[in-house]
Amino acid sequence: MKRLITRAGAVTTAQMDGYLIEERLLDRIMIQISDMGDGNLEIAFDDRDRRYLSQFPAAQHAQWLTDAMLHAEAGAALETLEGEPAWIAEAPPRPASRIKPMRPARQGHDLPLGLEFLRRG
Repeated sequence: MKRLITRAGAVTTAQMDGYLIEERLLDRIMIQISDMGDGNLEIAFDDRDRRYLSQFPAAQHAQWLTDAMLHAEAGAALETLEGEPAWIAEAPPRPASRIKPMRPARQGHDLPLGLEFLRRG
């Protein structure tokens, strides 16, 4: 389970400069990483950069986003929308519930011989 965190705690969105992926072509193009809340992260280009990116094929977009996710998971510099440093961390697994399921109530015919007097009637 992966989460986006800062020094202050968990955040839902972080971003990275595309310069880390493709120096000249993606310089100052922001790539956003969103925490979907279920341990999955979603990555996409910022909407304001769509017009510039439209000159490149979709396959190239997919490759850049794949590379960006690999860089982010490896510890590349991320920041929140406010400019605070952020990173991806493994969230601890949820503790198993200590509540155990109850056995179904015994029926009258389940009682062993000699204990039939315990039947509620």
